[in-house]
Amino acid sequence: MLVSHRLDEVLATCDTVTVLRDGRRVSSGPAAGLTPDGLLREMVGRPVETLYPDPPPVPDGAPVVLAARDVSRGRAVRGVSLDVRAGEIVGLAGLAGSGRTETLRLLFGADRMDGGEVTVAGRRPRARGPAGTTALGMAFVPESRAEQGLVLVRPTAENLGLAALPARRLVRRSTELRSAAATAAEVGIRGAGLDRPAWTLSGGNQQKAVFGKWLVRRPRVLLADEPTRGADVAAKARIHRLITGLAAEGVAVLAASSEVEEVLGLAHRVLVMRDGRIAGEFPRGAAGPEDVLALAGLR
Repeated sequence: MLVSHRLDEVLATCDTVTVLRDGRRVSSGPAAGLTPDGLLREMVGRPVETLYPDPPPVPDGAPVVLAARDVSRGRAVRGVSLDVRAGEIVGLAGLAGSGRTETLRLLFGADRMDGGEVTVAGRRPRARGPAGTTALGMAFVPESRAEQGLVLVRPTAENLGLAALPARRLVRRSTELRSAAATAAEVGIRGAGLDRPAWTLSGGNQQKAVFGKWLVRRPRVLLADEPTRGADVAAKARIHRLITGLAAEGVAVLAASSEVEEVLGLAHRVLVMRDGRIAGEFPRGAAGPEDVLALAGLR
């Protein structure tokens, strides 16, 4: 028995294929004659084209919410400047080592800058580190959910309330569970009790939990590093809808991904990083994967 998200591998290896969705069997039959697109439709429950929903239009005159000027740290990030407006999704593309992850960590305050300035709606953080940026309404989905996004040994309900803990010292268990249940429904976490450790969730549900813990705070800015890493196709589609839904509410989104198709499919604009700098920018529909990779230095 082979369990895999790699559909080409499944079709090349297996005699029969069974598709599960939301804990139920959707289909089962010979692999001969099946196609990756056909399997995707069954896994997601909708046409493949809707995996990347069109981002909502950015209103004319939408204000800049996130602004970075000459942000630097050693040779990893060298003079990065960018703006993200309310309701805008900006993609950050680049090869491994290009500075994508390091840039997001600097913007959030997880690492200290050597130089530069970050503002949210024109305001600079009063405190250093994430305490200052979260106070201004910034949220961060890190590259590694296991190491930086969740406390895997603690219940899922506690993880969904993590970002709200600074707002109050004591939390009633009943209140925590009600809030967690509402958040789990909003982000589409299924298949596990909220009182069970977060490590028992599937990879896709863990990733949704990282998003969910920030929804409690209703952020003004969302930084997302590899937002769908380790998620299956259906979970990816749900996370994409979460991101576009936040943009529709006016949240400024900066999403970095190693999947070029993902940033091109989600973003209003794509910034391409190379050697710690922004090498160029593409508006939506103006570039294909080969254009992004060429600018990133692959060719």
